[in-house]
Amino acid sequence: MNHGTPEGYGEHIYDSFTCTEQYIRNIQCKRNELVQPIITPRFALNCDMQLMMLLGELAAKYNVHIQTHISESTGEVAAVQKLYPQCRNYADVYDRAGLLTNKTVLAHGIHLSDDELKVLAARGTSISHCPNSNTSLKSGLCDVRRLLDTGIKVGLGTDVSGGYSISILNAIRSALQTSTHIFFKKHQGSGYIPLSYHEAFYLATLGGAKALSVDDKTGNFKVGKDFDALIVNMRKPGPIDILDKTDIKDLIQKFLYTGDDRNISKVYVAGRQVK
Repeated sequence: MNHGTPEGYGEHIYDSFTCTEQYIRNIQCKRNELVQPIITPRFALNCDMQLMMLLGELAAKYNVHIQTHISESTGEVAAVQKLYPQCRNYADVYDRAGLLTNKTVLAHGIHLSDDELKVLAARGTSISHCPNSNTSLKSGLCDVRRLLDTGIKVGLGTDVSGGYSISILNAIRSALQTSTHIFFKKHQGSGYIPLSYHEAFYLATLGGAKALSVDDKTGNFKVGKDFDALIVNMRKPGPIDILDKTDIKDLIQKFLYTGDDRNISKVYVAGRQVK
């Protein structure tokens, strides 16, 4: 951050650039596939164009990921347009800085225009849907169906600086509720179809992997990919130890809607048990 920040939080533009480059080198030299650097401009209101362009050059030079925010609230969108009157819209600010790539993840994306969606789809840029945070901050309802129909990669996020839960199960449930609320708002005669729990589960798994451009390594159980998995025990005492006559789809649905961390007995990351 180097613009519009509280005292003590801002950085000099070249200090920010050099420290970011050094950080990238430090992480990459460790050669750990599970830990990768990601360039993080706070967002367009806290970084000027010169800094964002320098960060875009670093992303291209080192082929690294980028994360930032976009169109979380209508006030934010208006402020960005005022700060960058030469740009067509919010997405254009990042695009001119070279920050929209197929390794870029933008949080929120609630108030994107149709033109912006086309640009994001063309760049391969992803949206991290953070429904809990969006509701907690009263930012709005993100229409994930609209994003997916435009060809944009979407994964789920928690954004606990604005939301109140780090649980991806909570993100799944919040995404389903948000989509249902949009359905109510549009009225049943509109033909709008809210997200199903199958689709929300996809957003939390393979959708998230695609959003991060790591779907060649993880996201599902395709042969050759890393074994990233949760072993879920559905017989733990609690709200899901009833209705014994269920098939695997019923069990998954019950876990997504009523399960919690007590039902997770083992966690595997890249084939290694970590819990």
